[in-house]
Amino acid sequence: MKKIWLFILFSFLSALLLGGCGGLTYEMKARVTAQTYIKDKYGFDADVTNVLLSENSWLEFSFEPPLFAHVRMEHGGTEFDVLVPIRDNENPMLCDNYERGRICAEIESYVRTKLRCDDMAVRADYGSNYGNHLLPMDIRSAEELKKSAEPKTVSVFAYGLDADSVDDIDTAVYGENTNFSVVEWDSEKLPEVPYGLIRELPSQCGWNVSAVHCTDNGGNWEHKRFSRVSMGNVCLVMPEECNITMSLSDGPGEPDDISVTEWYTIKGFGEGYGALYASVGAAPDEEYCVEYAHKGKAYYERMPHTDGDSPEYELYSHRYCSPENYEFTFRVVKRDFYGDMKDE
Repeated sequence: MKKIWLFILFSFLSALLLGGCGGLTYEMKARVTAQTYIKDKYGFDADVTNVLLSENSWLEFSFEPPLFAHVRMEHGGTEFDVLVPIRDNENPMLCDNYERGRICAEIESYVRTKLRCDDMAVRADYGSNYGNHLLPMDIRSAEELKKSAEPKTVSVFAYGLDADSVDDIDTAVYGENTNFSVVEWDSEKLPEVPYGLIRELPSQCGWNVSAVHCTDNGGNWEHKRFSRVSMGNVCLVMPEECNITMSLSDGPGEPDDISVTEWYTIKGFGEGYGALYASVGAAPDEEYCVEYAHKGKAYYERMPHTDGDSPEYELYSHRYCSPENYEFTFRVVKRDFYGDMKDE
């Protein structure tokens, strides 16, 4: 019996030691692979400052090699990352973001020379499916990126925009699989540009959007203008073709609800997606809902907080206007979405 327990203990300790040594082996492999890759691609030696091995998912065995390693490197004052596959030795899809700063600066410079506006915020996203701004061995510069099939997305928030200047951006400049979106913003305080192409009105846009100009899959510009209707501490942003109106209304209401807006009725007769915003001085840990009546009963939709440090409208709810006489009566209430009332 004692021998059995000694064998089990020895096996356990061996597994720990092998696992630890395996991690060191994977890290050394990632270091050497990254340094060789950068030398072959750019012709210089770079220092490794950190190696982060990816964790296995819950579907994988803990003793399996990690899928990737993120290798942080430095050269000439520039920090960058190399993504090194660990498990896949047959087809090593190495990629890096060493040229990220220069490529993004060139894209932003191009947009700024074309758009006529008072101010703008630009974000360029491109690269491998493994991560943003990561490019494989054969792409070393902005010129090579233009000629490649790598997906490229350029998103812009512009204040005081001359909308006619949007058409001056040539969507073919950065080659195939390139999309642009330009959001007309009606405030001098520009938001942080969200990731990805903006075609509709996601919550990140905020209530200050007045138009979205974006390219279709063929590289042609599409233009969508939005109407903003404000009453009290509520603002509704919808496409112009929805022909939206908003007016004060009567509603049933539940006696325990803590109302933070009046009752309103939205009417429209066009199809489109927009957002409803409410300014209620909401704290991050407070829950709010859109309360609406349907066939004599009260229903609730949770209103998440908008992005940003101090937005003028703190809460939002996506809205869809149907093409057949859309009508929606609502108010905003302070209420625990899961049923328990919060203290006022």
